[in-house]
Amino acid sequence: MKLSALAEAAGVSPASIKYYIHEGLLPPGQKKNATTAVYDEAHLHRLALIRWLREELTTPISDIAELTRAIDDDSLPTIELMGVCQELALRGNSGLPASAQREPGAPPFALRSTGAAPPEASPAPDRFDDLVSAAIDRLGWPDEESAARNALARVVAMVDAAGYPVSVDSVVAQCRAIAPIAQAHVRPISVEHSRDKVCLSVIRGITMFNRQLIATSALTHAALSMMSRGPDD
Repeated sequence: MKLSALAEAAGVSPASIKYYIHEGLLPPGQKKNATTAVYDEAHLHRLALIRWLREELTTPISDIAELTRAIDDDSLPTIELMGVCQELALRGNSGLPASAQREPGAPPFALRSTGAAPPEASPAPDRFDDLVSAAIDRLGWPDEESAARNALARVVAMVDAAGYPVSVDSVVAQCRAIAPIAQAHVRPISVEHSRDKVCLSVIRGITMFNRQLIATSALTHAALSMMSRGPDD
């Protein structure tokens, strides 16, 4: 399809498409002649991903470029690519403070060289890292380094410092409460899906579930607060 047809199908302006190509987010079309290039379904998949990130998470172009480089790196296994997506989703609209996340520009966890020290924005004290390890061990889950695991250790430290005690029991209880819902969202990724579609599915799923989780937590706290009041309060 021509540029105009691609723009209409993707819901993106031709000017934006040219900008994404210029920034390296989108591969150029295949030259048909000196003045015309043609585009295919792969371009549609990439534009759907870029558009969702920009509109839903206001993701900076630099972060999208980091993700598209990972997508285009065929040596990066899909499972590690999904880890990059998880980190981007946490960065976007999760309610996590920046200090709980990887510093912008630091190598993603899944892309750093073997043996390199993990990038730390605000390292959690050892006792909170140990607390997370103990919770994961009790749950019987793999204790692998990831954006989510490192963010939890930092957040637990912040919560405790704010005067809300955190224990292994409380972390385990939250994980067990969330697990059945999360399980419904975790499905094998079809080998027929493009890497762009895989990324969109992972990022969109995490984002939507996080939004629901935050709203549900607010409702629960509000309801319990109202129920604890006396009739004269």
